[in-house]
Amino acid sequence: MIKKNNFKKSAVFYFTIFISFIFLTSFLAFSKSDAKSKKVLTKIEKIKDAGKIVVGTSADYPPYEFHLLNSKEEEIVGLDIDIAKVIAEKLGVKLEIKDITFSKLINTLDSEEVDIVIAGLTPTEKRKKVVDFSEVYYQAIQNMLIRVEDTEKITCIADLRGKKVGTQKGSIQEDIARNKISGAEFIEKGTINELITDLKTGGIDAIIVEKPVAESYVLRNKSLINIECKAEEDVLGSAIAVKKGNSALLNKINEILQDLKKEHKIIEFVKEANILMGK
Repeated sequence: MIKKNNFKKSAVFYFTIFISFIFLTSFLAFSKSDAKSKKVLTKIEKIKDAGKIVVGTSADYPPYEFHLLNSKEEEIVGLDIDIAKVIAEKLGVKLEIKDITFSKLINTLDSEEVDIVIAGLTPTEKRKKVVDFSEVYYQAIQNMLIRVEDTEKITCIADLRGKKVGTQKGSIQEDIARNKISGAEFIEKGTINELITDLKTGGIDAIIVEKPVAESYVLRNKSLINIECKAEEDVLGSAIAVKKGNSALLNKINEILQDLKKEHKIIEFVKEANILMGK
């Protein structure tokens, strides 16, 4: 009887061990599978999984980005859009453009509403604290737009004293104007188009913008003329912004930009954009 009880106890013991082994094996297999499914994807992997790259821009800044006139779909074109198309092509995904107010662009990266921002954006130290920037892909000096009728009154930055000077809200030109122009009244608007309207109607006396932007607007508005500012010591440039920590995507973008510059494609894109502006 004792032996029989011992046998039963042994059977129960080994059966318990067997069940525990099966449970542990299944648990480990499930854990590995679950861990694999929860693998943290890089930004490039997320973009490829989605099959598209979402680009944030502010389409009122020719030749960088602007709405093509006489286009039923209000197609967005320009230097930055051409660069974005190449980035999408190199990643093997579709391109989606989101037209966003310039001052809100940086925030859309943190919220992941967009994957990258390309909008003639200057990589200032202040902005570098919030986002990561690619290398500079295009450099331009600053100009001011004025009315043709004021060409004798306004010939340089010093002549803006006592005048109303317009800049785009959140732009580097806003800082330049306030730091370099003395005794002027500064007016910020969300878009360049709003500033152009104010300039033409006499609401402001001058607009501070990059030279290629000024030239582009003069092509469409014969009542305006652009003058070189010489307002900053250093030549500023434009770069592409990504969310902090997206190093793999940033490295890929830099690789693409380097190739575009070597092939002189950036200059070609600028020329093509100016042709479109003249139509």
